[in-house]
Amino acid sequence: MDLSVIIVSYNVKYFLAMCLCSVRDASRNINCEIFVVDNNSSDGSCEMIKKDFPGVKLISNRENRGFSAANNQAIKKADGKYILLLNPDTIIGEDTFSKCIRFMDEHPEAGAAGVMMINGNGKYLPESKRAIPLPETAFWKISGLYRLFPASPRINRYYLGHLNVDDINRIEVVSGAFMFIRGKAVSETGLLDEDYFMYGEDIDYSYRLLETGYENYYFPDVRIIHFKGESTKREEMDFVIHFYDAMLIFVRKHFSSITLRKMILPVSIAVRLRAAASVIRRFFGKMLNPFRKKINRAIASGRNPSAKGIKTAVISGDEMLEKINKLLSLTGDKADVFISTDKNETDSGDNIQEIIHRTSECINNEKVRQVIFSPGQMKFSSVIACMQLLSHHRIRFRIASPDGNYMIGSGTAISAEE
Repeated sequence: MDLSVIIVSYNVKYFLAMCLCSVRDASRNINCEIFVVDNNSSDGSCEMIKKDFPGVKLISNRENRGFSAANNQAIKKADGKYILLLNPDTIIGEDTFSKCIRFMDEHPEAGAAGVMMINGNGKYLPESKRAIPLPETAFWKISGLYRLFPASPRINRYYLGHLNVDDINRIEVVSGAFMFIRGKAVSETGLLDEDYFMYGEDIDYSYRLLETGYENYYFPDVRIIHFKGESTKREEMDFVIHFYDAMLIFVRKHFSSITLRKMILPVSIAVRLRAAASVIRRFFGKMLNPFRKKINRAIASGRNPSAKGIKTAVISGDEMLEKINKLLSLTGDKADVFISTDKNETDSGDNIQEIIHRTSECINNEKVRQVIFSPGQMKFSSVIACMQLLSHHRIRFRIASPDGNYMIGSGTAISAEE
């Protein structure tokens, strides 16, 4: 068995379905097993898996056991030479597995590898490469002050801001959203620490891999979409507090009481600074919200406040357009511009560039503010490439399912069934 893919899911049915579609395409020529561990979802996720993905090995929990414990359930059953921990709110390209396996085969010192992640707007996610958050690093991270010096090797050490995002590098922390681990390293390092319920388990495991004698890598030749936060639906301050708690667990476990005492004061100050900033932001946000909504509606509708929907371009084959239009009608939108494509042709760089050119013209000349991709007519890798290359435009991306029955985007899932 070449690869065991493990996805822990909780109430993200349509994101999970799209993720599994992309995993299925990526595993076509790979000897691969796929596990989904469902943490007691109430949205029909398990029924969907049984119906649409019968080859998936489903572990259905009767309670939410958390990320680490759920992953461990599948790791114990995994037979792969490599194990991939994958978030359900991700989309991967068709060559993801083959590239990662080749990279790990060529780097026997690698314990785990992470990849370049982009969010639902096509923007690079700094979580793609990180450092161990020791006291000073944790302070700059939690306080948010690292944003003022994004390229600083000291102040933005947590996100390794001094390293080029396009270069392969050795790093300290691989993201749990996509953690490609050597099976032998798992046998030597052990399971994930179940003291971490939601955050920090990837930091802990990455550190343990380093302690075991392996190296961790950032491998940007592979790029994936991570709809950051869909699998946790985190509020800013909730995240800060959980992150703070996770860091304390990490330091208590791996370092001396002196280091712990050094960490508590600066990180506590950072949490209070972040909390104060959050309160101020919410206060002014509520005051400005009515004006912001009016402005956003005007921008979204091509500066026509009376329009009901936002101007939308659909990149698809002819046969999918009707289904996508039905989905768009549920939100009051429609396909204003149709860009025809063919799945057998869009994989080449020239054709992707042609789609980018035509779409950019629609955005600039016809005030398109929403772009819908159809993986039924485009490869997932082409969708990922297009989103990244179009990310400088302030537009909304959505991705329709290959069968056209639902679509997902940042913070949204639309289905003809509901």
